[in-house]
Amino acid sequence: MSDIDALPAFDRTQTQPAPPPRPTRRISAWRSAVAAIILAIVVGILVWWLRPDPTASRDLLEVLTEATVDFRPEVTTTVPEEGRMFILETLGWSITPPDLPSLALVGVGIPTVGAIRATPSSAPADIQVPAFRYEGEGGARAVLYAYDYILLDRIRAQMDIPEGTYAALSEPTPVDSRVVAGVYVVTWRDRAMLFSAITDDETLAGRIRQAVSA
Repeated sequence: MSDIDALPAFDRTQTQPAPPPRPTRRISAWRSAVAAIILAIVVGILVWWLRPDPTASRDLLEVLTEATVDFRPEVTTTVPEEGRMFILETLGWSITPPDLPSLALVGVGIPTVGAIRATPSSAPADIQVPAFRYEGEGGARAVLYAYDYILLDRIRAQMDIPEGTYAALSEPTPVDSRVVAGVYVVTWRDRAMLFSAITDDETLAGRIRQAVSA
């Protein structure tokens, strides 16, 4: 036997180990699906967490500014007593529309600005407040809303005036003014009645505040 014949493995076929299997497209697709599900869950949690709370109380002054855009008087009148009688006969409130500087009364209505949700002990009810429209020279205009603390107590779960307004109305001169949704709102207390005048005219808002503070 030659030296060559003595060398190992010359009498059988040599094999090499197979390369490790590569990840299949099926595994990649499964991982993508899992990632998409996790992302959807995270997004869903964020949407739920950041969603508006339907039970939260809204800012009443903001609600009134929204109502002002579409407010149209139900009765056209320039006589305050006629406005008072309409409110009394329709809503049962005796409210005489106050005088506002540089403005005249032109109409009165009772817009619905929201609803009191039903409870186990009560049925749902519309939230209605008296509203008076005033106009003046040069296109000046304002809408005045009237309400009281009794109404605020009834609707507190749905809407309320800001804490800063409450604080201002408890001062010796019970007047509050602020910008709400880009318009000017002057709120004051006259005995048990509260009024909020809304206008887009800053100068007019200042005159109203000065007049009701006197």
